[in-house]
Amino acid sequence: MDCAFKAISDLDKELKFKDTEVCLTNDDKIVIKYDGREDRFDLSELKGAYVEDGVGIGKLILVKKSGEEVEAVYFTKRPIDDFRKLAILINGRLSGNGHYEGLSLVREERRKPNVRSTLLWLLNFMRPYWHKMLIGVILSISIAMLNLVPPYLLKILIDNVFLTQTHSMKLFIDLTLTLIGSYVAVTALSIAQNYILNTVGQRVVNDIRSKVFKHAMRLSASFIDRISTGRILSRLTTDAGNTQWLMVWGLPTLIVNLLTLIGIGVILFTMDVRLALFVLLPTPVIAYMVYRYRKKSHRIYHRNWRRSADVTSALSDTIPNYMVIKSFAKEDYESDRLDELLNRLYESQVKVTKMNISYWPFLGLLTSLSTVMMWWFGGEQVIAGTIQLGTLTAFVAYMAQFYGPINNLSNIIPFIQQAVTSGDRLREIMEAEPDVKEPEHPKKPDLKGDILFSNVWFSYDKYTPVLKNINLRIKVGEKVAVVGKSGSGKTTLSKLLLRMYDVDSGEIKINGVNIKDIDLQYLRERVAYVPQEVALFDNTVAYNVAYGSSRRIEPWEIIAACKAARIHDEIMQLPLAYDTNLGERGSSLSGGQRQRISIARAIIKQPDIVILDEATSNLDVINEAEVYRAIMNLAKGRTTIFVTHSFVEVMSADRVIVMANGEIIEEGKPTELIARRGAFYQMFKDQLELFTGELRLLKSEDDKGALTLADYVKDAVLDLSKAKVKVRPGSRRSLVTLMVNGEVYSDLKPKLPFPISQPEYVILYDRDGRERFMISNYRKLDPESVKLLEEAIKLNNFKPMTLSIKGIDVKGDELEWHLVTNYGEVTVRTRGRRNVILMDSRLTLIDVHDNVYEIDLKKLDKDSLKLVAETI
Repeated sequence: MDCAFKAISDLDKELKFKDTEVCLTNDDKIVIKYDGREDRFDLSELKGAYVEDGVGIGKLILVKKSGEEVEAVYFTKRPIDDFRKLAILINGRLSGNGHYEGLSLVREERRKPNVRSTLLWLLNFMRPYWHKMLIGVILSISIAMLNLVPPYLLKILIDNVFLTQTHSMKLFIDLTLTLIGSYVAVTALSIAQNYILNTVGQRVVNDIRSKVFKHAMRLSASFIDRISTGRILSRLTTDAGNTQWLMVWGLPTLIVNLLTLIGIGVILFTMDVRLALFVLLPTPVIAYMVYRYRKKSHRIYHRNWRRSADVTSALSDTIPNYMVIKSFAKEDYESDRLDELLNRLYESQVKVTKMNISYWPFLGLLTSLSTVMMWWFGGEQVIAGTIQLGTLTAFVAYMAQFYGPINNLSNIIPFIQQAVTSGDRLREIMEAEPDVKEPEHPKKPDLKGDILFSNVWFSYDKYTPVLKNINLRIKVGEKVAVVGKSGSGKTTLSKLLLRMYDVDSGEIKINGVNIKDIDLQYLRERVAYVPQEVALFDNTVAYNVAYGSSRRIEPWEIIAACKAARIHDEIMQLPLAYDTNLGERGSSLSGGQRQRISIARAIIKQPDIVILDEATSNLDVINEAEVYRAIMNLAKGRTTIFVTHSFVEVMSADRVIVMANGEIIEEGKPTELIARRGAFYQMFKDQLELFTGELRLLKSEDDKGALTLADYVKDAVLDLSKAKVKVRPGSRRSLVTLMVNGEVYSDLKPKLPFPISQPEYVILYDRDGRERFMISNYRKLDPESVKLLEEAIKLNNFKPMTLSIKGIDVKGDELEWHLVTNYGEVTVRTRGRRNVILMDSRLTLIDVHDNVYEIDLKKLDKDSLKLVAETI
């Protein structure tokens, strides 16, 4: 029997754990073998096949042409993917669709971890620092050897000084000085060893994290989806830290302890063979007890770690969701739940304590009894004159040192194994190849052209299609809405266009060029993607907007993009305008503000193609209207794809694509689809009357082409190289009068859009709050104008300059700064790291009341600089 594909079930017909073999033969038969019996099905009798999921169980259902369904095979969830592949293959054979054939036979072989190869892989990271690591190991061995010196000196001191008739003072002094020298040498070498190993270790772990991060960023989205972001973060933090310990401390400690054991053993047997054997006597018992302890403690410690992780997980889950907890009055419930977890953790900690006191005190007693027995046996030998007292004393000292390495080795070996496992997890990332690869000869064509999907099939798991035979042309400059139920494949289209994934078959072309032949970075730079869930970084507004472009962005471009996104005025109301830190995920902004900043980030790219993926789905009516206007500014003159459920967005499109189950089922102008009364009409019929009056809001006033960033600020930016600009006093100290090419503009208020990063950039507002002018660098004005403008700026943007720092008190997450400024002494409290901003050589403090204080580090005295260096 020649199998084209074989799947092995782990259940039989009676649901007992027995293997059942299912074979799809090359001659179109399905053969099922179980309990020495065989069932056969001919594909000519079937209409289809599918896998049905249950709780802990799956079933392969074969559908006969008569409509009868046969539960052919049962299995647990373990082999379910193989049976899904089998079902796809069967359906492919029945339909004659070769696409399925090509997808199904790919099996991923999991690389088996190899301790030796992983260690060699990790040691490669140490290659640039091998000379320092060699010095560190030599220092470690030297310290171990020097620690063997004091007991031997004690032997000589007792035997050759205290117990002799001469009591040689010279030898006494020499031994004392040698002992001092050995202790000083150990201290000096320990300092050097700690410095070298710790600095090298941090450098190595930083290299690992950097390389793993860079490689992870280059991997395809499918790999990130499979591993998950949380697990990748764990590997970059915990696993990288474990490998640092292994390479810097674990392996040197292993070597040093082995050499220490050998060294002590040689010394003991050289001094007295009988006493040396006595030292070794309890070693097997100690080794056995340590082995038992490690075996038992592994399970108990893991339970303790899991329960500790439960507490951490509960805290990380509840604290960010405190608003939900309060709104449902669940404070007491969550407190009780945490108490229960803490009690479980306490119980496991008590078990750990009981386990430790049931082993280590007895081990200590055993070594103590061994010492007593040695004193007894050795004492008898001393009294009999067989050995000297110094020899016995040295033996006792070496005995204490001998058992230490045994215990150390038993403790570090499990951690070495754990670190090797961490190294293997890091290797999994580093050795993964991206599914989406750069073309060998990348092209950078003009993307202002038609987008063509030709016979596109795609599946995330390579055997369950999400898109099926998609054929679609989107004309240049066209606005296309893609609609359908969740899971219909709408978002997948946009991901394929960005080459987050590659199609399984078929092709996607832009302006006649297959996107697989286009330079990947260039493609993504020319396509703007605005997702439903806005991702903002814990950084300033300016940083988040400028993030949209790979080139160096000028301040006016950031402002222009935000004007186009209709968010500029709201940004200027923030405490530090464009230099305001948005917090984690933009937590300080509303949903509509976050979305408009996301649109500004897309606008600043000046893209050729725009993809809006449910960009307005989470907004209220007022914010939605503002975002719609921003979207139309972004979409004007550009090829735009709306992935949406919004009727307003759909009706503003030139054409609508309706999708279901990965296929295009309707296509046409919105009004045409409404008239057809098909799937599109059924989807939106309840909203037709509600939104009719709003449709004019989204229609572009003209389609003359995409606006440039300069179009949004062209009437405001003053070019000081061309315009004649003078500043004169206003009616108040905080206002100025501006003379531009002979025209007078009275009582303008200067504001700084970038008060920290670009303090020379100024926007001037009239009394009605309208922006009149922008000056990119007011310091290029004549001296009198600069002086007048700076005086007005100071009264609108107060930023004291720090002359010296008297002290910095650390109070939890707060820092209390005692500053001497150019306006006098002041105490400033900052909370959190984002309120202490370091840019070049300038430190900016934002206190708890949003006041701003500047510190020029170049002008600080040494004591103030030392305080800053020790704190920040």
